[in-house]
Amino acid sequence: MSVDPMLRLLALFLPPLARMRYLEEWRADAAGAADAGLSRRSVVLGAAVLSFTLDRDLPAHTGEPRGMLPRRRARRGLALLCAAGVILSGAILTGGGIVPEGVAATAGVVALFKGAAWVVVRVAVLIAVLGAVYLIGAVRTAATRTARATLVAAAVGPAAVVAGVLVPGAPWWLAPVGFLVVLLGLVGGVAVLGGTRPIGLAHRRAPRRTRITAAALGALGVIAVVVVGGIDMLIWNPLAKVPGMELQTIYATMVSRDGFNIGANVGAVMVWAGIWIALAVLVVGFAALRDGRALTPRRLAILMLGFVGGAVFFRFFAGFGYGMSIADTFGTNGGDASIVSATLPYLGQFALAAAAVAFGWAPRAEPRPAAAV
Repeated sequence: MSVDPMLRLLALFLPPLARMRYLEEWRADAAGAADAGLSRRSVVLGAAVLSFTLDRDLPAHTGEPRGMLPRRRARRGLALLCAAGVILSGAILTGGGIVPEGVAATAGVVALFKGAAWVVVRVAVLIAVLGAVYLIGAVRTAATRTARATLVAAAVGPAAVVAGVLVPGAPWWLAPVGFLVVLLGLVGGVAVLGGTRPIGLAHRRAPRRTRITAAALGALGVIAVVVVGGIDMLIWNPLAKVPGMELQTIYATMVSRDGFNIGANVGAVMVWAGIWIALAVLVVGFAALRDGRALTPRRLAILMLGFVGGAVFFRFFAGFGYGMSIADTFGTNGGDASIVSATLPYLGQFALAAAAVAFGWAPRAEPRPAAAV
C-alpha cells in the first residue's frame, strides 16, 4: 500500500518553504524503509510528529525574521475575536434578535427569524473558538514572555467576562477582573504586534479601473442599505407597528396626540442617510484619483463594509423619535417591527465582522529563503 498520499497530506501542514524538502525526505525514507528494517507506517508516524512539532517560526521556514509568525497569527486571532464580539454584541443589543410584528409576520416568518437568531449566536461562538485557536498557535510560537502573557490575556480575559455575565452564581468580581485582563492584553498586544519592525505585508497596488469598479460596487451596496433603511423608518416600520391603519392616519395621530414633529424627524433620517452616502461617494472619488493606487479592492471592501455596519448601527439614533412617538401614541413598545428592521441588524453585524476579518487577513509578503532575507 502506497503511503505517498498520507505523506503529501502531512506535508500540507508544513510551512511553504519547508514543504517540498521534507516531502522528498519522507519519500526517500519510505522507499528505503524495508532495507533499514523499518515499516512504512513508522515513516508516516515520524512525519506526523515532525509536522506538528516543527519550529514554524524558523526564518528558514517562514522567509521572515523570527517573531513574525506569532504576530501574524495573533493579528488574525484578534480579528476573529473582534468579529465574534461584534456579532454577539449585536445579539445582546437587539435582545437576541428582532422578531417581526404586524400582518407580514406570519408564524413561518417569526419561526425563521427566531431560528436565524439561534444560528447567528452559534456562528459567533464558532468564530470565537477559531480565533482562540489562532491565539493558542501564536502563544506556542511566541518567543518572548511578554508575547505569551499578552496572548493568554487576550484569550482568558473575554472568557472571564462572558462567564461572569452569563454563568449563574459566578463571583461578582469575575467580570470586572476579566475586563481588566482584556485591557492589559490590549496594551500588551499593541506592543507585541507593533514590535521593533512591521509585519511583512504585501505592498499591493490596484489599477484605476479595478479601484473604480470595486469602489462603485461598494458604494452601491452602502446606498442600497441606506435607502432601504430610510424607507423602512419612514414607511414600513410604522405600518408594521400599527397594523390596519393607513400611514397618513398614523402620522396624523402621532402629531395630534404626541406632538410629533414630522419635519425634524424626517430631517434626522435625511442627515443620517446623507452622511453615509457622502462617505461612500467620497471613497469612490479617492479611488478614481491617480494617487489612489493604495486603495486595493480589499481595503475598499473594509471601508465599505464598515460604512454598512456603521449606517445600520446609527440608524437606531436616526429613528429613535419615530419609535418613541409610536410607543407613546399607540401604547406599543419602542422597538422595531418590520421584516426589514429585523434583517438589517444581522446585515450590519456581519458587515462589521467581515471588515474585521479582512483587516486581520492582510496579504503577507512573498516568503523568501532565509539566505535572501
